[in-house]
Amino acid sequence: MTLSDTQLVVLSAACRRADRSVYPLTAKLPGGAAAKVLGALLKKALVKEVQAKREDTVWREDKKRGRLTLRATPAAFA
Repeated sequence: MTLSDTQLVVLSAACRRADRSVYPLTAKLPGGAAAKVLGALLKKALVKEVQAKREDTVWREDKKRGRLTLRATPAAFA
C-alpha cells in the first residue's frame, strides 16, 4: 500500500499519541485537502471513526452515532 507524504505524517503522529487520535493534524492542509487525505486513510482502513469525547476534535456528525472523531487502527502501525 502506497501512502503520500502527507498521509504518512498524519499517521505517524497519530501512532505516537497514547489515544491514537488523528487530531490535531500535524500537517498544514487547507480544509478540502484535509478531508481528502483523511478520507483516503479511512478507505484504506488505517484510521477509523469512533465516538468523540467532549474534548475531541469532531471529524463529522452522524444522525445515529453522534459526534465522531478519527483514531489510527492497528493496521496503521504496520
